[in-house]
Amino acid sequence: MATHWTEDLFLRHPEVFLAVHENAWSTGETQARDLHAILERFGVPPGGRILDAPCGIGRHSTRLAKVGYRTVGVDLSPVFVSRAAELARREGVADRATYRIGDLRRLTETVPATEGPFDAALNLWTSLGYYDEETDVRILQEYAKLVRPGGILVIYIVNRDFVVRHFDPQGYETFGDIVHIEQRHLDLATSRMRNEWRFFRRIGEDLDHILTVPIEHCIYSLHELRRLLLRGGWHPTEAFGGFKMDVPSIDSPTQLVVGRR
Repeated sequence: MATHWTEDLFLRHPEVFLAVHENAWSTGETQARDLHAILERFGVPPGGRILDAPCGIGRHSTRLAKVGYRTVGVDLSPVFVSRAAELARREGVADRATYRIGDLRRLTETVPATEGPFDAALNLWTSLGYYDEETDVRILQEYAKLVRPGGILVIYIVNRDFVVRHFDPQGYETFGDIVHIEQRHLDLATSRMRNEWRFFRRIGEDLDHILTVPIEHCIYSLHELRRLLLRGGWHPTEAFGGFKMDVPSIDSPTQLVVGRR
């Protein structure tokens, strides 16, 4: 039986995507400041409880713990969770930022409702759409079971309208000595991206192939994301183009949507 790509990338070969997380660690400082402003704007109290799932290596939740929030991070990858806990200790916030292994589809098994309620939940870095739409609805319902009435969910995700308007069938990025080459295909009828991610390690002038993973996920327009939130038990409150709370635009690569429980 074929495994889902998330298992290949995050469980079987976590060291490859760990390099991506490590490369992005430095961006968490600024983004966490922006998230702090968003949380304040939508009534999350100082020192409030934040659920960050999936959390990766904790680049947002550890920084939010540093400004006083109490955070719980959940991620599918034991390697990412271990690194998140290590970084929280390094940053001196292990008492306020805790991390656990868990699946978005079964959040309440990892974080029982008795540990809540949370004041806010975060789903960042295009971490929705990995499965099918009905599964996305169930994931949103899982968040809703853990967040208090009046609490919020913040979703930061790629903007389908931008992808369609500026579609590029290829991508290339480097993360330290890791080179990532991406072939992209967008099915306009289903809004599903069917990509091939190839990872190489740079050795001098040569590239040594590490891993090839077929990636498939759904991308959403703003109106589709709002409808999804409603089905998942959330009231769509406001939408922005990104962490700076700028006006959403067809030319914004990302969108940030806030739902109220």
